Amino acid sequence: MTAQLAERYSIAGNDNDALVIPAGLAFASAISKRPDLEFYQPNKRHPTLLGTYLGACTIYASVYKKSPVGNTYSARIDPKIANLLQATAWETVQQCFGSERVAGQNTEMLR
Repeated sequence: MTAQLAERYSIAGNDNDALVIPAGLAFASAISKRPDLEFYQPNKRHPTLLGTYLGACTIYASVYKKSPVGNTYSARIDPKIANLLQATAWETVQQCFGSERVAGQNTEMLR
């Protein structure tokens, strides 16, 4: 369902010339890599600190078109896990937007 939602958001973003941040796809990727980590609060609607950090890294990568990998701020998260989240955010953004992304356009979302 995550891919279907991402596609619909991408279409809406393109129709409105708006940047769509692929946070849901980053969450799905991170969960598949590390299912032992908690990305959501028990209510399954709100993120934990790990989920918030992953979302922030995904926003940074999407807006600035730069990798968050190596960012020294880790929100008191274990550095190895922070690095994993940074890398996952960057990989997701690159997969969604491609390397030739035009700011504000999601033309390559979900190739």
